[in-house]
Amino acid sequence: MTEVTRKEAVGAQSSHCQKWLGGTKKNNEKSQDRNFPGRYSNQHIHLTMSGSWLEKYGPVVGLLLGSAPLIAVSGPHAVLEVLRRDEFHGRPDSEEIRERSFNKRLGILLTDGPFWVEHRRFTIKHLKDFGFGKKSAEAVILEETEQLMIEMKEMKVVQVSGLFNIPSVNVLWSMIAGTRYAHDDADFKLLLHKLNSFFRSGSPAGNLATIFPVLKKIAPELCGHKKKMEALNELTNFFRKTIHEHKLMLEENNPRDFMDVYLQQMEAEKADDNSTFTEEGLIVLCLDLFSAGAESLSNALSFCLLYMVLHPRVQEAVQKEVDTVIGRSRRPSLEDRTRLPYVEATISEISRINPIAPITLPHTSLRDTELCGYTIKENTTILVNIWSVLHDREHWSDPEVFRPERFLDADGKFVKDERLIPFGVGKRVCLGEILAKDMLFLMFTNLMQEFTFRTPEEDPYPTTDALPGFITAPAPFRVQVTER
Repeated sequence: MTEVTRKEAVGAQSSHCQKWLGGTKKNNEKSQDRNFPGRYSNQHIHLTMSGSWLEKYGPVVGLLLGSAPLIAVSGPHAVLEVLRRDEFHGRPDSEEIRERSFNKRLGILLTDGPFWVEHRRFTIKHLKDFGFGKKSAEAVILEETEQLMIEMKEMKVVQVSGLFNIPSVNVLWSMIAGTRYAHDDADFKLLLHKLNSFFRSGSPAGNLATIFPVLKKIAPELCGHKKKMEALNELTNFFRKTIHEHKLMLEENNPRDFMDVYLQQMEAEKADDNSTFTEEGLIVLCLDLFSAGAESLSNALSFCLLYMVLHPRVQEAVQKEVDTVIGRSRRPSLEDRTRLPYVEATISEISRINPIAPITLPHTSLRDTELCGYTIKENTTILVNIWSVLHDREHWSDPEVFRPERFLDADGKFVKDERLIPFGVGKRVCLGEILAKDMLFLMFTNLMQEFTFRTPEEDPYPTTDALPGFITAPAPFRVQVTER
């Protein structure tokens, strides 16, 4: 068993971190292969981890950023081991991370231990009561889809960036706060802009800057700290205002939404000095749910349209299956999923080739342990490279190729693949996985039934290079919308 030593960490840092933070001319060149997003992008640490680091150092790479140790994990076997083992389920704790949560450890994304277990269990249980993963959520998703399609019919060309923001937030917010906003609401559009700014300011280097403040000095252009904090304050004020409105309307035995249930729990435990249910905790929980849900749903749907305009043959095959199985007399529903294997395969391939979260939120080791023959000390921060599992050549053969058929058997039936883990696996799996899959299926299938999407003749061919961020997104592109 070998320890990840300081010498090894410094070696990896000096060899590769400069390319990641600043890059060389070669690294800054645009990829000519549209099927392999961001191949030479120096802003995507997951590509460096999956490429030169994995090849030269193996699946576990020790780094020193400032004085803090960091382990970068790539490759399917090491990644799956980290995600499935309880001793790697911790989260980093630092002053920078606590900035987003009133200088405390709150919420469910960046906490661990008994607090995390209690609040994750509470959140999952009560979100289900208000539609999370249930039939009632389908009705909200379809209503949002119908409204979006009405708007799209009035436009010949649509800017895809931001197109799905309002529907995605409305679906999630209807469960959290029992409210849906008009798609043309100016104040809500401003809020969504702040939400987008918050996520776009969190590049992979920015994520690490929350753990290692030194990055704000050596790479301020990547950290975007001031912009991120301004957006965070706007979101916090919005959540606080909504909570106060809920307090005024709260009925003891008639909770309307998740926020009401949380406030009731606060009231029930107000005499308990050890209660973990607080207004600040609810604000951070709302931020976490938006972080895990709204932005990721919107960007995943944008990637769906991107790959349809890039691969018109696939788009035609999707439309043919929808027409054959469902026709045009009714809208697709979740009950149709098992009867639409090519649709399911296409969504799976989009999720594989360009995942919206190529690296998980940072993990930490909860005790001294071992990984791939290395000793990992307690409280070591770990970056887990989901991308490396989804693009493992040994498993996928041609991971750079967009090919939905890889998820179909000889009879054309959809085949699940245990390596398709865009939402992670284990206890830290994304709690919004079911909702995300339902929304992707319903909105994508309904849009394919109603429209054909192409790149406008006057526009450049869109790139698959993803924008960096806390959650990645397609670079801005437009589509020509044609009713079928």
